[in-house]
Amino acid sequence: MSVDLWTLDGTDEQTDEVIALFRFALGAAEESEVISPDTVTALRQWCTAENVRLHPKESVRRWSAEEEVRAALQRSPHWRFWESLRAEQEVRWTGTKTATYFVVDPSPETRDPNNPRSPVGMYIELRRHSGKTFWTHVGKVRPL
Repeated sequence: MSVDLWTLDGTDEQTDEVIALFRFALGAAEESEVISPDTVTALRQWCTAENVRLHPKESVRRWSAEEEVRAALQRSPHWRFWESLRAEQEVRWTGTKTATYFVVDPSPETRDPNNPRSPVGMYIELRRHSGKTFWTHVGKVRPL
């Protein structure tokens, strides 16, 4: 199986974002059997090959899945925002169209504590206006 992916403008930054997305989601897709194991393998091989092409110095050592996600997040234009999150800061969560949420616990976690089968990543706890809390991947939080 071969994989060819095209991004909107073909930039290396967009390819990095696609790699981070795959690294974040492939484990969950594989566990839920949404895509075939062959497809997962091909996508992981593509991610590895593209990561070596884009970052040859970083690819010398083996990264854990969490380190790969963090490295991809750090290359994002939103990294400074995510790194500066503080408790009770008002932020928008991209999972909704208009609602605003508040950061409750900005400390990074390796998994969603409410779902131990969640993919590895950096999770933060958010609180809705109603007071209900939930966990989401830090990459989904954007500046207002």
